[in-house]
Amino acid sequence: MTQSFFSKFTSIIDVKIVILILFALHLFVISFPLKGTVFDEAFYVPAARDILNGVSSNPEHPFLGKAWISIGIYIFGDNWFGWRIIPTIFSVLSLSVFYLISKRFLGKNLAVYATAMLGFEVMFFVHGSLALLEVPSIFFAFLSFWLYLERKGRKILKIPLYYWLSTLAMGLAFLSKETAAFYVIIIIFLYITSRIQFTNYKELLPKLYKAIILLLVLAGVYIIPVTIYDIVYQPSSSTEIVITHTVVQVPDEFGMMIDNSTVTNTATNKVTINNALEHLIYTVSYASGLTITNESEVNSGNYAWNWILPIPNYPPSPYYVESAEVRHTTKSNEEIIGITTETRHPISWYGIGTNIPIWWSIWLIVPFTAFNILRKEAKEIDYFLLIWIAGTYLPMLYTSGVVGRIVYPFYFIQTVPALTLGIPYMVSSIIKDRLVRNVILVALMIIVLTVFILYFPVRVNEF
Repeated sequence: MTQSFFSKFTSIIDVKIVILILFALHLFVISFPLKGTVFDEAFYVPAARDILNGVSSNPEHPFLGKAWISIGIYIFGDNWFGWRIIPTIFSVLSLSVFYLISKRFLGKNLAVYATAMLGFEVMFFVHGSLALLEVPSIFFAFLSFWLYLERKGRKILKIPLYYWLSTLAMGLAFLSKETAAFYVIIIIFLYITSRIQFTNYKELLPKLYKAIILLLVLAGVYIIPVTIYDIVYQPSSSTEIVITHTVVQVPDEFGMMIDNSTVTNTATNKVTINNALEHLIYTVSYASGLTITNESEVNSGNYAWNWILPIPNYPPSPYYVESAEVRHTTKSNEEIIGITTETRHPISWYGIGTNIPIWWSIWLIVPFTAFNILRKEAKEIDYFLLIWIAGTYLPMLYTSGVVGRIVYPFYFIQTVPALTLGIPYMVSSIIKDRLVRNVILVALMIIVLTVFILYFPVRVNEF
């Protein structure tokens, strides 16, 4: 009976239902706050307005991510809905494509678990509800992965059509946010690992030739639009130094009070960005300059190893918290006998530091997939997961631990989808009994949903 219950339960849960529920939740929360911006919206919303006004700003990030936001503003107005609706749509589309990827490896039922875990992962949900750049970029990266894995279509220059489309999608991902470069690395290594069996150079060279062509196309997808943007908008890297003085009154030799102050100086170093190469160099130089400057930042989540510690040593990252004081009045026979004041948070946007069990699963998924590869019993998904995790997380470890650059916890959003795919894969591989497997997956899903509810960004029932 129990077996039958879980079979019926898993068959009822359709991915369309999961995605529709998540879309409804997104539409509910994107109105909070009505006027203010949340987190990095403070940079991207003004930049989106500038695009509509023919002005360049925020050149440290590619233009397309902000262009998606500007489309929403153009269609729906310069308001909370216009800012956030396009990234929200991209979030839903991302889950749809992620389901297709998961279904290819895991089958329908397990793919639903993977998609639901990703959709209800707090950080992914939050970024899919705000005018930020990560989720639109992730959507195109997912689309690129799926097209690459499908390998379909009529061949053009002996290369499947889907490979061409995959390259185009990856280019759009990179144009949306530069962190998509990690996904480019993933596809390159996937291509290499799928062809390591070639020992004959006559067989290997044509494969490398095709890879070079696609990389050149990828470069073109980035270079051409960015160059056009730079010509039209003339972005610049400006450094403005303003020295303001404090007036101090001191007595002179005769006892008269006089102003002793310094002169205010303003210096501006404006360098116009003329082409895609200069733009890329500026992006890299800007990113490399965000270094950790004091010891207090070490335990704030800005070191990548803090993200996966079994016991988190930093609090959830506050994106936006709106506080309100609620006064409780106690009366007896219409006489006030006591007044207490309590602080509530009707809106609390948190990009949580560790979402149990998803973030911690990296400690199990990495050795599991590596073991499968080492004993030569690996499936395509083992290479896919290990390369995905390594390609997105190891650079964060290097840049924070060696370079000393700040890496914010939300950068882990690039790795989290691999973990939500890896959890049902690993459970289904180890646990062959369907009943036990479903019990474990449902239990894990309940934990994910519990964390989601605890950190749901809008506290509507607190008054």
